[in-house]
Amino acid sequence: MDEKTKKLRKMATWTIAVFATVFAIFMAIFWMINFPLSGGSTVDTLLSSLATGWPIFLIDAVLCLLVYFAYKLYLQRKK
Repeated sequence: MDEKTKKLRKMATWTIAVFATVFAIFMAIFWMINFPLSGGSTVDTLLSSLATGWPIFLIDAVLCLLVYFAYKLYLQRKK
């Protein structure tokens, strides 16, 4: 495995870790906000938390993908 492949795999790991961290933090925040409003139902709280945070999760996913593919292009052009 050459150096570029190692760097690309490391970037993939970092972008997945960043997405997972942002997802976990915002789901915890939305869970704490929605839990008293849902009457204590776990499934209702989970669904309302996902419904509340989907724009943030989508933006985070798009940004992570952009960073990954931009870095991939950078590595391909670098000699």
